[in-house]
Amino acid sequence: MTAAEESGKTPGRLASDPEATEKGLPRNPRIKFHFKREEFDFFFQWLAGMQSHGGVSIGEAYYAASRIREGDIESWEREWTELARRVERRAEASEASGHRVSARESLLRAYTYYRAPLAFISPLAEPDRYRSTYEHARDRFRRATSYFDAPIEAVEIPFRDAALPGYFLKPDAAAVRRKTLLMIGGGDTFAEDLYYYLGPAALNRNYNYIFVDLPGQGLLPFQGLVWPERAEEPVGAVLDYLCDRPDVDTDRVAIFGLSGGGHLAPRAATGEKRIKACVACALILDFSAVWNRRFVELNQKAQRSLPYRLLKSFFAWKRRAYFNMVDTYVWRFGLQSAADLIDATRNYTVDPAKISCPFFNIVAQQEYEQSSGMMIAAREAQRHISHETNDLVIMPADEGADSHGVGTNLGLLSQVTFDWLDTALQ
Repeated sequence: MTAAEESGKTPGRLASDPEATEKGLPRNPRIKFHFKREEFDFFFQWLAGMQSHGGVSIGEAYYAASRIREGDIESWEREWTELARRVERRAEASEASGHRVSARESLLRAYTYYRAPLAFISPLAEPDRYRSTYEHARDRFRRATSYFDAPIEAVEIPFRDAALPGYFLKPDAAAVRRKTLLMIGGGDTFAEDLYYYLGPAALNRNYNYIFVDLPGQGLLPFQGLVWPERAEEPVGAVLDYLCDRPDVDTDRVAIFGLSGGGHLAPRAATGEKRIKACVACALILDFSAVWNRRFVELNQKAQRSLPYRLLKSFFAWKRRAYFNMVDTYVWRFGLQSAADLIDATRNYTVDPAKISCPFFNIVAQQEYEQSSGMMIAAREAQRHISHETNDLVIMPADEGADSHGVGTNLGLLSQVTFDWLDTALQ
C-alpha cells in the first residue's frame, strides 16, 4: 500500500469518469481465477480465498472447478457436493481413529464444499432444497467445532419473537475480559461463513470473536425476519448479549461489516454507542445504489410488457445462475421480484455524520475504481465522520486483494484490520 492509501487520501477515478459505473457493485472480477462467466468466477474466488483460514484446500478446489462446465449450475452443484463427500469420508476415518485435528480440518472444508451450491439455488423457487442444503453443511461445521481447541459456543440471541443464530469464539477458557469483534456478513453469507473470514486471525491476536446472522441473513427470512432498515435494533440485541458476558470488555467492542454488512455495521454504529470501533469492507451509504439498475429496469418493464417478458425469459434461461443469485437478494429483503429492489431500499441509508466512534473503510481497488457508489461513500465518510480516527485504505490489486470484500487475500485483510483495531481499541 502506498503512503497515500494508508493516509486515507488515495486518489481514485471520479464518479463521473468513464471508468466508473452505475451498475452497482462489480460482480465481474477483472482478475480471473478460472471461469469466464462472471458469477461463477466471483463465487469461485470467494471459495478459493477461504484457503487462508482452512475453508478449502486449493488443490481440491481447482480440481472441482476443472470439472464444472462453464455456466452450468448442475455441474457446479454436483462437483462441489461430490468433493464434500470425499472430504467428509476422510473426516470420518480420522474421527474413528481419534485424530481430532485431522477430523476438524476435514470437516471445516466439507462445510465449505457442501455450502457452495447455495450460490445458485433460488430460495424462492426451491425453498426446501435451499434449506436442506444449508442445514446439511451447517451440521458439518458444528461437528468440526466439537474438535476445536479454542472454546466455541453456538448461541441463540433473542430478538423479537425469534432468535439470531451464531457462535461465540474465544482464545482460551481463562476468565478474563477481552477485546471482542462482532462480525456481520452480507447478502450471500451464513453465520458459519464468517468464521473463515477473520475467526482464526482474531484468536491469534487474543480477541473474542462473535459471528451471527442478522435478519435477512442465513435462514431467517423463512421466519419473516428480512433485511432490516434499522440495523441498530438487531445489533443492539447482540450487544445486550455481549454486555452480559463476564469475558467481554465492553469498553473494547468493535464491529466489522462485510459486503452488505458494510451497510449494516455503519448503520448500527450511528445509533449504538456501545460500539467502540467500526470497520466496513466496504462502506455502503445508500443500499438502493447497490443494485444493477439495468437488470432492475428489465424486470420492471417485464411486468408491463409482453416483449420484455419474453426478453427476460430468454435471459433467465441463458443466465440462470445469475437470476437465481438475484432471487436470493429478493428473498432476503422479503420481496417478490427484482423489480422492487431499488424502490424497496431507498430508505436503507447511513448518515456518516452520526458515526462518532473510530471508523475504518476498507475498499478493494476494483470496487473503488469501478463503482461510483463505493467511491462516493468513501469520500462522504472522509468528509463527514468527525472522529479523529477516520481511515480509508484501498486494498491493492498487485497483492491479490482486488476482489469483493478482499476475499482473495484474507491474510492481508486480517493484518490490516487487526493492526488498525489494536490501535483503535487501546
